[in-house]
Amino acid sequence: VLVELFGAAVLGFSRFGRLQLVCKPAPRTWCTWVFAAITGIFGALIGLIFFAPRWGYATFGHVSAYQLSFLLTHDLSNSAVEINAAIIWAVIVPMILIGGIAFCLGLLHKDLRIKFSNPAKKPITFRHLNGLYVLALVAAFIGASAQAFYLLPIQQVLAADTETSTYLAENYVSPDSAKLKFPSEKRNLIHIYLESMENSYYSTDEGGYLEENLMPDLAQLSQEGVSFSHTNRFGGPQQVPGTEHSVAAMVAMQAGVPMLAAGYRKGQRLSYPDFPTIGDLLERQGYENVFMLGSDEKWGGLGDYYRRHGNFSVVDLQTAYDIGFVESGYKVRWGLEDEKLYQLAQQQLTELAAQNHPFYFVLENADTHFPDGYFSPEYTNPPFAEHYANAIYYSQRDVVKLVRWIQDQPWAAETTIVLTGDHQSMDPDYFENWDPSYNRTVVNLILNPVQGKEISAELTQNRIYASYDLFPTILSAIGVEISGDRLGLGTNLFSEKESLLAQHGVRNVVEELNLSSEFYDQHRETAAEK
Repeated sequence: VLVELFGAAVLGFSRFGRLQLVCKPAPRTWCTWVFAAITGIFGALIGLIFFAPRWGYATFGHVSAYQLSFLLTHDLSNSAVEINAAIIWAVIVPMILIGGIAFCLGLLHKDLRIKFSNPAKKPITFRHLNGLYVLALVAAFIGASAQAFYLLPIQQVLAADTETSTYLAENYVSPDSAKLKFPSEKRNLIHIYLESMENSYYSTDEGGYLEENLMPDLAQLSQEGVSFSHTNRFGGPQQVPGTEHSVAAMVAMQAGVPMLAAGYRKGQRLSYPDFPTIGDLLERQGYENVFMLGSDEKWGGLGDYYRRHGNFSVVDLQTAYDIGFVESGYKVRWGLEDEKLYQLAQQQLTELAAQNHPFYFVLENADTHFPDGYFSPEYTNPPFAEHYANAIYYSQRDVVKLVRWIQDQPWAAETTIVLTGDHQSMDPDYFENWDPSYNRTVVNLILNPVQGKEISAELTQNRIYASYDLFPTILSAIGVEISGDRLGLGTNLFSEKESLLAQHGVRNVVEELNLSSEFYDQHRETAAEK
């Protein structure tokens, strides 16, 4: 901005006759073209370093090193069309423009002389402008880099942290070595991941942050099941490192460990851990496992992860095309909007229930995904002023309709339903003016557990825990007896045992999880396993 103001002032003085600019052209030798090409590339790099972090921060807010590593190292081929367009206009186009301008400036002038209208004043000559131009580019690069380091956790990703932690090795309990006793009568298990669904969307008197309750249907449904809270009202797990995005949250609840950036400090790509999951355990018990999502299962390699851990049948957008559920090319934002996703889910669940063995059905919705969320244009007269608030309202209403449909099925009595938010919302605009001291947690609800819904408040309230504690808790909900009530890093919340987070303190656990773990790196899936 200062450079532009200075340039405008110079041109203004020149226009009104006070200054006269005399430029000495640089000879167009091959050196000139090479210099211009180098400055053009450098200018484009500066544009990338400047605009990409600004777009990332405006879109995602503050992200952890693990989130950034995941975004940089995984196949994210199914990004929403609007996000792709935003990247093009907010990052790519400005980067190309700055590179083009830098290239042209590299060709322009060698010397600059400023002559005054008063002949008595001696002209001022600036020589070797190319050198000054290079210095300006270096200064711009340093400034853009400083901004990038401020907005994104780049230093954590690039730093070769020599400090390690043995926390995981000391506290991890393997399901293979733990004494697990499965019931003779197997229960069906349905787990629905609710994208970015927070308890903060409830009203303040219910434990939320808002004056109006955005989730009345979910609040009513919660009276029929068991929910574990960090307060005596609606609440949930603390978000710790390695659980901050959808894939990491699934790994935490499926395997009882956070999805840490195994090996990223050594320049390796962030990969899934190979710890046993609920899918692995239930497959051994004869369960039919199905994972369904409305987008492309290749996103982040998620479909392959489920196949490797439990031999899941994966149903995604391409599946919907293949079976003729929607016409080829149909796509709303990420793929299938939740309304159609739930219709497909009803078909799949009906087929699963008709088979002569128990099933484990995992469903991930997406209508509340940033930016701004989505709700059908058929929903006229939305109740709230903000678009994202309406997306939340309709999303919770629609998922409750799906749950009610499940509860009406003849196989509902032997089916346990789990509803969990995956992670805190990453829509920065909606939370821009919120009090940072408010503890944002995701929803959790278990319907029809073997324990019943009449659980003492001592077990369900004021529990400090993480999302990986749901790993043994979900197994316990379908009747699995867990010796010691510990699996992975998780603690069975139906027991009186304190979670690791409660025992060791949130801050201490966060510090440990932010350190490198040789134990975790040893459980990083190899390329052959992929």
